[in-house]
Amino acid sequence: MRRNLLWSLILFITVAVGSLAACVITGSKPLLGLDLQGGVSVVLRPQGTANSAQLDEAVRIIDNRVNGLGVSNASVTRQGNDVVINLPGIKNSQDALKTLGQTATLYFRPVYCFAPVYSPPHVVSPTTTTTTPGATTTTVLSPRVSPTTAKALPAAAPTARLTSALVSAAGSTSTSAAPAASATTLAGAPPSTTAPATGPTTTVAGPVGTVTQADCSSTNLASKPSTPVQSDLANATVLLPLYDNTVRYILGAADMKGDVVSNATVIAPTSGGGFEVQVTFTQRGAVEFDKIAAQRYPYYKANPSNPPVQALEAIELDGVVESAPVIQAPSFNGTAVISGSSSAPFTAGQASRLAIQLKYGSLPVRFVPQSVQTVSATIGQDSLKAGLAAGIGGLVLVMIYMLLYYRALGLVVLVGLLLGGSILYSTLTLLSVKNGLALTLAGVTGIIVSIGITVDSYVVYFERLKDEVRAGRSVRHSTERSFQRAFRTVLTADTVSFLAALILYLLTVGDVRGFAFTLGLSTILDVATAFFFIRPAVILVGRRRFFTDNRYFGIARGLGVRPVGREA
Repeated sequence: MRRNLLWSLILFITVAVGSLAACVITGSKPLLGLDLQGGVSVVLRPQGTANSAQLDEAVRIIDNRVNGLGVSNASVTRQGNDVVINLPGIKNSQDALKTLGQTATLYFRPVYCFAPVYSPPHVVSPTTTTTTPGATTTTVLSPRVSPTTAKALPAAAPTARLTSALVSAAGSTSTSAAPAASATTLAGAPPSTTAPATGPTTTVAGPVGTVTQADCSSTNLASKPSTPVQSDLANATVLLPLYDNTVRYILGAADMKGDVVSNATVIAPTSGGGFEVQVTFTQRGAVEFDKIAAQRYPYYKANPSNPPVQALEAIELDGVVESAPVIQAPSFNGTAVISGSSSAPFTAGQASRLAIQLKYGSLPVRFVPQSVQTVSATIGQDSLKAGLAAGIGGLVLVMIYMLLYYRALGLVVLVGLLLGGSILYSTLTLLSVKNGLALTLAGVTGIIVSIGITVDSYVVYFERLKDEVRAGRSVRHSTERSFQRAFRTVLTADTVSFLAALILYLLTVGDVRGFAFTLGLSTILDVATAFFFIRPAVILVGRRRFFTDNRYFGIARGLGVRPVGREA
């Protein structure tokens, strides 16, 4: 019996001290929420009318986008028809809006031709325009820009990592990857100078910026503004910039929307190349994309070293071309890999951005930012300091009372609170590192409240022990018997507290959930502390006359009874 008590005590102390030491050695600490470390708060409002189902779906997708950004403790909630996004730790609000504010539908569009960046008529464009005689398209691109490429995974292993083998039109494989696609269309290329019949060539009614396929032969595209976002419609021919604004594209009507994408993940480089993005299509999307590939691939096959623009399929979101890969296979079996060119491979940030847009790009409604507020952490930190000062002050008063009232048992309370606090701190740190949990001011409040619950567990045990001793039993024989009866009361009280915290967590949002989480976690820890520390510590201390019969801090004196002789 004694050995079991010692092992329980040693185990609990080892876990508490070891976990805290690991946090100190590794320099790990809990992440802080928006109210404690500052960040960005964004309010988005739907453009036009939107029903509740559309807004709920939009909140879900935006929340996925936020998670894709890796922002800890970010919250996405509805307030009426507005969507409120809180991003703790984000310093640049514009960078956040570039991802969160792009809420239009993702489109896959055919590329008609390149166009220079927009320059007002009085500004000379740095990019030149060359029209090939007899061709219906115009090739315009700065030499430093190269389109990305889309490769197919081998048909035998559609979910395997990318290899250099490409699926050919005949179904065989080529063991060498095709050279990086050039940005220009050569004169004399096979029917590559005519665009596939995938989009309309008529003018789409709209405001200034409306274009047609015929504009590809224009020599003053630099002075033509890009298509405004409100005119970026599925059936429109549009003039849109690449995301870095180094080139623009004239694109045809959308071949398909972003809802055909099932998943998009980043693939790390394996042999000195750049990062890549693996795209998985839905069952319907796989069929539709293979139809597109069958139209684009002949242009690439005719001239792999210098494919024309008709071999490209642009991926566009909210008036910006995220990527315009060359189609290098006639079919993709539901999975494709998008990579940068050999001269300009994808960086980790570029691949991550593209993967997020592909995976979470399609929203049922368009939003416009209503407010973007940079939140200072000063007020929250001042409140935290005040709260911690109040909590520490209250804890000190409680400990003084416990030491004066229960004497040696008060030392057990002090050590138990320190060890329990160490485990709680380490647990919060672990959840921050592994799951992105962030500690908010409300969460700190939950921890302070839980201290009272923990101390109450000690009081219940000690008062039960006092009753046993006053009934004539020795301290030594009363400790185990008292714990068995007191633990049922402690377990019942903690169960009620945990259920209350659980209900709060499930039915509320925002800061209230943070309060409920830390309160529930502390309550679970209180049960563990009661069984693995309080019980063995009090029983072992109760067997030592130095702690039971001491004139000044003995347990018997703390329980308000006289020592009952020398105990065996």
